[in-house]
Amino acid sequence: MTAKDDRWVVVSGAGGALGSALAAHHADRGRRVLALDQRFDPAKAVPKGITSRTVDLLLEAEVSRAIVESLGAGEGISLLINAVGQIWNEPLLAFRGTKLATHSLDTWRSVTDANLTAPFVVATQVAARMVRHGGGCIINFSSIASGGNAGQAAYSAAKAGIEGLTRTMAIEWGPLKVRVNALSLGFIDVTTTRDAVAKGRLQRYTEKTPLGRLGRLEDVIGAVEFLASNDFVNGAIVKVDGGLRL
Repeated sequence: MTAKDDRWVVVSGAGGALGSALAAHHADRGRRVLALDQRFDPAKAVPKGITSRTVDLLLEAEVSRAIVESLGAGEGISLLINAVGQIWNEPLLAFRGTKLATHSLDTWRSVTDANLTAPFVVATQVAARMVRHGGGCIINFSSIASGGNAGQAAYSAAKAGIEGLTRTMAIEWGPLKVRVNALSLGFIDVTTTRDAVAKGRLQRYTEKTPLGRLGRLEDVIGAVEFLASNDFVNGAIVKVDGGLRL
């Protein structure tokens, strides 16, 4: 994506900590941003340059309608930042009193919906618009949990799925001038991470990270800018984890 590209940037999961920061970053640089999510904080004002739409990201018709109504028929999309997702912790088996309980099927479905199905729905709807308007770039969000992480079966499975989906999209859509890559994030210092990971555990991960710190929003923004601007990167899974999984 070049500085002269006046096509839209779409951010899914724009109501979350990462998504909202990425939407604001691009709006601050004069890019027109369509922010999509199932909910937004009503107490936060929408920054200038951002069009926000509350939409069920699991429903193709709703996502398509939000794009058409916000952009009209003739506007293109240069970049999709597919940041929708949900961190979830739940063991496959756990003792509850004297009983051995299994991972809930309902939470399995909700977590895989949020982390795999919703990104799939948004990406396919946006890619169709990109193909009609000269191509574009899609950036999905994976996690170091994609390699497997105790207590995060559904989340890990969904993120592994995102990586396979990203590579498949890159193979199929590359000839159509749509590049698809993913960021595999480590522990980023945002409210959702601190809410999902106990303080002591987060400190242990910080100590294990060769750089000795959590990731920052600017680390993620910089990685997004790299993938958006380099036209020869396609199908890559870029780790942004401080070296935690070396």
